Amino acid sequence: MALVAPQTSPAVQRIAFVGPSGSAMRQWRELLFADVITRGHRVLAVAPEFASVDLASLDEIGAEHALMAPESHGPKLFADWKAIGALKATLAEWAPHVVVAFGGQMMVHGALAAKGIGAGRIVVVVDGLPEHRFAGALAADEMPAWRYGQALRAAHQAVFHNRDDLALLKKLGLVPASLPTIVVPGSGVDLERNASLPLPPLDHGLVFLMIGGLDRRRGVMEYCAAAAKLRERSPTSRFLLAVTRDEGAQAIDIAELQRSPDVEFLGLAEEEGELLTEAHVFVYPGYAEGMPQPILRALAAGRPVLVADAAGCREAVDTRVNGCLVEPRNPGALADAMESFLRRPDLIPAMARASRAKAERFESVAGVRGKLLQILQLV
Repeated sequence: MALVAPQTSPAVQRIAFVGPSGSAMRQWRELLFADVITRGHRVLAVAPEFASVDLASLDEIGAEHALMAPESHGPKLFADWKAIGALKATLAEWAPHVVVAFGGQMMVHGALAAKGIGAGRIVVVVDGLPEHRFAGALAADEMPAWRYGQALRAAHQAVFHNRDDLALLKKLGLVPASLPTIVVPGSGVDLERNASLPLPPLDHGLVFLMIGGLDRRRGVMEYCAAAAKLRERSPTSRFLLAVTRDEGAQAIDIAELQRSPDVEFLGLAEEEGELLTEAHVFVYPGYAEGMPQPILRALAAGRPVLVADAAGCREAVDTRVNGCLVEPRNPGALADAMESFLRRPDLIPAMARASRAKAERFESVAGVRGKLLQILQLV
């Protein structure tokens, strides 16, 4: 009888993650880093900046880090190639088997640098497209479409956070026909850590809540403007706002939010579950994102969601079943949509149940993690 050779785990792999910030790396830490390191592999996080809390988070699980400040002087194309050259030197020294690149410009730089050093496997993660989505003039900090094409041509696999972004890049002819692609809902939904929460009483006025980054594209200023419009119509309503650490390219001065008389500014969102406990409706008018995690957490908590009709965000809403969509960058439309909940608060409990059911249909964190491990060829 022939003997069956025992299965052995793959050899130790060195996997470098190239992204825009230390705070973004901490999200990957929760999703994937710890699992990869537990399996005996090494992880390097490369970003232009790390806060002390980011470094502590990486050190805690044994992940390594490297600082790669992008070159900002001189003509744009020349500065890009200098940044890519510096990143190539960083990666070449560490000699990764796999490079995962994400986060707009850093995704492009990481993919091209990885190709330049001959990395065995390159994975790009398209976690959001520019605000204008390549139609008309782009904002100063937004990349043209052809730069995404550069990254996709350098990659062996591409991960998208929503179907709309993949469809658009395919329509523009930027996704090579031979490139394997997969769509996952961001980091997925964690139903165990984000339990369904009972609604607060409805007889003391409605409580709206927004949790988002300080980047203007997250819709924070639109939320503040909508709250100001509604304050006169519903003086008993409350409008809560908490922010996350990711400031983004179009950062808002936090003092600007503290001065808003119509919004209760709660500062940094540490325990989102506690904040959601107080709220009846979750509001997220952000755009230019792949799949905002705050929306998924609100769905899991069982909160009606009011979000921008934008790629990624719209996938969270069945209109008038668990929430509604509003035109991006339109505070008036946002105020009208919020007022619709004031007119029919009796619909909120049913919409809350529908949101939880919607969350249960999204892919879980464990499911997304499993797919990423397969893409990295670690299982």
